[in-house]
Amino acid sequence: MKHSRQPALLVLIVTAIVAIGLGGTTLSPFQETSGEDSDLAEAAATTAPETQVPDVLQASTIEPTATLAPTLPPTEVPPTPTQEPVETPRPVAPENPYDQSYILERGESGRREVALTFDAGEGAGYTAEILDLLDAYDIKGSFGVTGEWARANPDLILRIVDEGHMIINHTESHKSWTGASSGGEPLSEAERIEQLEGVENAVYDISGYTTKPYFRPPYGDYDLEALQLLKREGYEYTLWWTCDSLAWSGLQPDEIEERCGPDSEYGGPGGIILMHVAQENDYLALEALITSYDAAGYDFVTMEQMIQP
Repeated sequence: MKHSRQPALLVLIVTAIVAIGLGGTTLSPFQETSGEDSDLAEAAATTAPETQVPDVLQASTIEPTATLAPTLPPTEVPPTPTQEPVETPRPVAPENPYDQSYILERGESGRREVALTFDAGEGAGYTAEILDLLDAYDIKGSFGVTGEWARANPDLILRIVDEGHMIINHTESHKSWTGASSGGEPLSEAERIEQLEGVENAVYDISGYTTKPYFRPPYGDYDLEALQLLKREGYEYTLWWTCDSLAWSGLQPDEIEERCGPDSEYGGPGGIILMHVAQENDYLALEALITSYDAAGYDFVTMEQMIQP
């Protein structure tokens, strides 16, 4: 019997050592808590000091903050796309089989259409108002501009191109190539090329638009050498007109409408109406011309649309 108590005694000793090592608070799974132990545990829990939470962590004092958009690292910032001019689709000019620039005096398709054209060389004038009116009626016009005018009005050049209108090469400085209207000497071949390149470069540098292959001669002056030179330089078509409004000579708006309207010999199918952006009476006559042609069942086209077969 003496030897049979030694294992049990050893177990009790080991259990006591473990309990002491754990702070004397851990109960053996084999022990049952007495009612006295439960009362002591409850008293300890009741009297234990509360954990102090710093004020900054109190839920009642935490203010919600806005969620900030994540900031991309410098290497992840999307690159700014390079702005490149977008070419506006334009009708392809029919082949000109001649050895000189072809003079178009009236639309030749027989279609019931009219082209409103505006020469620009004297100043901005009523260009913005004309563009507003064309936009209101969803009409595309054709603008013969000089290089000097383009450089002085780059915002208007951009607007003309952006809104889908046509630009015609009207030379650099509106000099008569033959001298017939100005009383001067004819321009040399080199001077004529300079006049062509001046406006072409100005318009292209501003807007990316090329005036080729369309040319309108200042004052309507040209000769055979001019037409042959134009062909060599890539200007296949020299654009004339059927009706000069003559606002520059003093014609009033109602007279312009009568002179260039759909029932006039200068208007009608294939009519090409010449006006100037700097002339007030041209602007004042424009809406009446639009409504009269519209009432007569005409389509409004650009010059490059007019030459399409």
